[in-house]
Amino acid sequence: MGKKSGPKVVDERDAVNASGSGSLLVPSFPGLHGRLLRVLPEPVVLLVYGVVIGVAGGYGAVGFRKLIDLFTWLFFKQGHPLFSGLGRAWVWPLPIIGLLIVSFIVRTFAPEAKGHGVPEVMAAIAENGGVIRIRVVFVKAFASALNIGSGGSVGREGPIVQIGSAAGSALGQWLGLPERRMRTLVACGAGAGIAATFNAPIGGVMFATEVILGSFALENFSAIVLASVVSAAIARIYLGNHPSFPIPVYRMGDFSMYWLYLVTGIAAGLWSFVYIKVLYGTEDWFDARKWPFWVKAFVGGALIGLMGMWFPQVFGVGYPTVDLALTNHLALGLLLILLVLKLLAVSVTIAAGGSGGVFSPGLYMGSMLGGAIGVVFANLLPHSGISPGALAAVTMAGVFAGSAQAPVTSIMMLFEMTGDYNIILPLMITSVVSATVAGTLSKDNIYTLKLVRRGLDIVRKRQPDRMKSLTVGEALPAHRLSLPADMSVAQAWTQFDKTREWFTLVRDAKGTLLGSVARAQVLEAMQRGDIGVSLDTLLPSTIAHIDHSASLADALEKMNELSVTYLLVTRNGTPIGVIGSSDIVHAYRGAS
Repeated sequence: MGKKSGPKVVDERDAVNASGSGSLLVPSFPGLHGRLLRVLPEPVVLLVYGVVIGVAGGYGAVGFRKLIDLFTWLFFKQGHPLFSGLGRAWVWPLPIIGLLIVSFIVRTFAPEAKGHGVPEVMAAIAENGGVIRIRVVFVKAFASALNIGSGGSVGREGPIVQIGSAAGSALGQWLGLPERRMRTLVACGAGAGIAATFNAPIGGVMFATEVILGSFALENFSAIVLASVVSAAIARIYLGNHPSFPIPVYRMGDFSMYWLYLVTGIAAGLWSFVYIKVLYGTEDWFDARKWPFWVKAFVGGALIGLMGMWFPQVFGVGYPTVDLALTNHLALGLLLILLVLKLLAVSVTIAAGGSGGVFSPGLYMGSMLGGAIGVVFANLLPHSGISPGALAAVTMAGVFAGSAQAPVTSIMMLFEMTGDYNIILPLMITSVVSATVAGTLSKDNIYTLKLVRRGLDIVRKRQPDRMKSLTVGEALPAHRLSLPADMSVAQAWTQFDKTREWFTLVRDAKGTLLGSVARAQVLEAMQRGDIGVSLDTLLPSTIAHIDHSASLADALEKMNELSVTYLLVTRNGTPIGVIGSSDIVHAYRGAS
């Protein structure tokens, strides 16, 4: 098949090759999806897909957690006898071994599995029509579980998001869905992953809409909700139905003391900015080194192992240490040390080639920062009626809200994870203030900055202006007449006479798209008596082209500049279709 990477928006090539010469109008929704649409309304069909993705996301999250437990047992239980002669330093080689294996696996089998996962999902939606390679599911799961299990200081949420999103993308590709619906299924997978790992279905929905899609538009909202609910239900069966963090009932203090949550919000926002800068600054430092990948992995693992020799709390996800901060069982000095070390450990792990999320480290650092602030104010204001653990909990939300610039997701998720309604007002204050402070200092969050550095302006992709948010690839029509280049003008006119199409795509014998010819051009050739000439002689000597990821506004501007009514659409330099001004109008009306 001539199918390129990306969703099957226009796939006439296979039809042309199968039929030799002759025309074919490609069906809009072939296969199972088309059959379902003939018996059920599309919203109902999307709900069915949401259930399927929810099941995949739930079992994916459970399996991933079990895989982490397995690798943790192998490294820290079975590995102890192997290195016990090193004394305290017996843990030092573990992150080195893990990072060496992980960096090799990722580099060899799926480079997009490197790092924290969520930006790759966002990029797939923005650039590649929601297409994620299915191998990412297996490579990301294995590499991230190995990285965490060997002591790598990363989170498990980013990988689960990428795993769930890849499952949604795989379903969409199998069904042959258009780009618009592919995005929905990818978002369903992301929400399902978050819902399952945190036992937070509402948080999963908010994460998928606010972080992944960048919009709270109600379209397809139901499918994301259902995927998150089903995924969370499956996780509860296998992992238990309890909050992610067993938190006591906090004393949040009198309303007159709520200014303290304003302070925590400012502190969380500032630390979020530091987190982003240090994370990517460390990555830049490693990238600037002209070392082989295995040397970077060795150096990174050695640094993490060195920290873990004295402070093993920085290894892995670190949720047991978070529990201690939330229940006031950590001293001020240790809280501050772990705050700094966790920042360095997660930055080095990612920069040295590791695979894992940055969500959990943000929660970890937030609990350390909030716990430290709580201890200080508990000593300064002993009669304030506020528990240091309460400040640790709300600052967890604050650091995530600031680093991801997603206050709504932060509020709902931490509320679900704690199960304590008394915390909701302080959560709202801290999260909104933190997101405001971090957003003032940096217009890009911890996820979008990675894309900006890659050259992808995700903010423009999410413009409320439809002409700027919709891409050329999304506007390509599913129905399109396609004729072989060696077909005669007379034969072409016969094909036109059978359809209502105003122009046809023209392909050579190998199925490569050459351009398009209008019905009027064929009619003029007939009137001139050129009935025997081949269709390719009517093609212009040059045809302007545009990339499928460009916006409709860009396409219209180019058409106006060149005084043309259509453009050749390319993906990675290969022509995939033709877009006309009428296609842009139809796409705009359909999205409005």
